[in-house]
Order: sequence, then structure tokens, then C-alpha cells
Amino acid sequence: MKKYKLLLKEKGWKAVVNEAGWKVAMGLFLFFLVKGLVWLAVIYGGLKWFTS
Repeated sequence: MKKYKLLLKEKGWKAVVNEAGWKVAMGLFLFFLVKGLVWLAVIYGGLKWFTS
């Protein structure tokens, strides 16, 4: 996982797809998508909790 994250930072999505394939690229994309959505839910839930 570290190898592909480093490759993504250095060379972009195209390099990840060429070296690892579509499955790994899609897995990384979904990982970052879910991670971002979790942070949004935590922030939104925290704001809602503090304002009520």
C-alpha cells in the first residue's frame, strides 16, 4: 500500500494504473473517498452536537 501511495504522489494516477492495474487504482480511489467522507461526517456530527 505504501508503495502505491508513494507512486500516486510522485507520478499520478496514470502511473498507478500502468504499474499496478485498475483494481489497485480503484482501491486507492475508494480508500481516499471513504476517508474523506468519514472526516466530513465527523466534522458535521461534531458541529451538530455543539450547536444543539
